[in-house]
Amino acid sequence: MRSEASTRTPLRRGSPFSGRRLAVLLGAVLVAGCPGANSAQPAGPSATTPKEVVTAAKATIEQWRQAYEIRSVEALSQLYARDLDLVVVQEGTTYLGWSSVEAMLKDRIARTGAIHIRLKDLQVLSLAPEVASAFATMTRELTDGTTTVTESGTLTLVLRKQGAGWVITSEHYSYKRP
Repeated sequence: MRSEASTRTPLRRGSPFSGRRLAVLLGAVLVAGCPGANSAQPAGPSATTPKEVVTAAKATIEQWRQAYEIRSVEALSQLYARDLDLVVVQEGTTYLGWSSVEAMLKDRIARTGAIHIRLKDLQVLSLAPEVASAFATMTRELTDGTTTVTESGTLTLVLRKQGAGWVITSEHYSYKRP
């Protein structure tokens, strides 16, 4: 069993982040990165992705967006897998496990006066009966009351069905620096 010794856990060679988890994450990134790479039009969801999966995943993602905008760690915590398998990559740093992600969320929200998130061209693809990948163009505005920083890039999420809902098991946000 892995322990979470710090709030910022870098990915290391030989780490427990391997095997099936790595394959699912890499598959999600490849699936998310490929559809629009050579075309001007956004790719549509897979014809095999059940509508109820698309609807449920989009509902979870909208709750995630709203939770960020109201700056609620409590609301966000209900949307993430609260286990050691959770992976979030933000600003070039990898956070492994819920306690590491929770600390990052608390810090980000404490340092930010307002957060505004806009998602464009959100697509959901079924990876397995109870696993889906979602990707969108995201514009995020962060303000501390004096300075506003606007970032625009690609958001990729992997979600899994848990109980009656869906939770985020992996999140990656990449943006181009101005």
